[in-house]
Amino acid sequence: MITPLTLIILNTRPYRETSMLVNAYTDTRGRADFLVKGIRTARNRALASLFHPLSILDTRTYFHAKRELNQLKEYQKVYLLEDLCSDARKSSIGLFISELLYKTVRESEENRELFRFVTDTILGLDRAGDELADLHLYFAVRLCRYLGYEPDAESFLNSRIYFHMGKACFCETPDPMSGAFDQEDSLLLHQILSCPAGQIRPLSCSGSRRHHFLHSMISYYGYHLGKAPEIRSLDVLHQVFL
Repeated sequence: MITPLTLIILNTRPYRETSMLVNAYTDTRGRADFLVKGIRTARNRALASLFHPLSILDTRTYFHAKRELNQLKEYQKVYLLEDLCSDARKSSIGLFISELLYKTVRESEENRELFRFVTDTILGLDRAGDELADLHLYFAVRLCRYLGYEPDAESFLNSRIYFHMGKACFCETPDPMSGAFDQEDSLLLHQILSCPAGQIRPLSCSGSRRHHFLHSMISYYGYHLGKAPEIRSLDVLHQVFL
């Protein structure tokens, strides 16, 4: 059965001599894997470039719900995303976002709110200006809401300034857990949680602190996933935003 799907590309890898395996988040089927036949040839090099991380494609797919791998029949870009492809800083953030989604989102079912959130983030990244250096921090925090473990923003008080991973709220004393949030990371988390949805307020912190905060967030994901995901793009981001 040929099914129209909109895909957000998360990960690709070669398959056999000329084909490609694509992992994507879809508008109506959640996360899914696809086969693109004959794409890795000299003649189809331009088509292969469509499948960069966070590319958004309209497709027609031979889709069967019980299959682990479905074949893409037709595909075209929905948005050009020129800055995301050409700006090294935006590309590095895009790699982080796609890798975080690839390592944390598992459900193969429709979640329109999550799909819309990721789409809006991608479009915001492509047109980002002064807020660029903080966009991935906001994404790492806000994604938690759609995965079921959003930090409790209302628990923060002047006497409760330490974020506790296990309780998902702010407490009076530091969390003893390994990889827990220190005071500075807890305050950064509070700043992000206090910002209205859809907005990004610049954070006054160094590149090293951003890097440290993202490691704390990855530890928080790990607490809920059972194991901290390995996010290789973190080191690239640290070099780009020193």
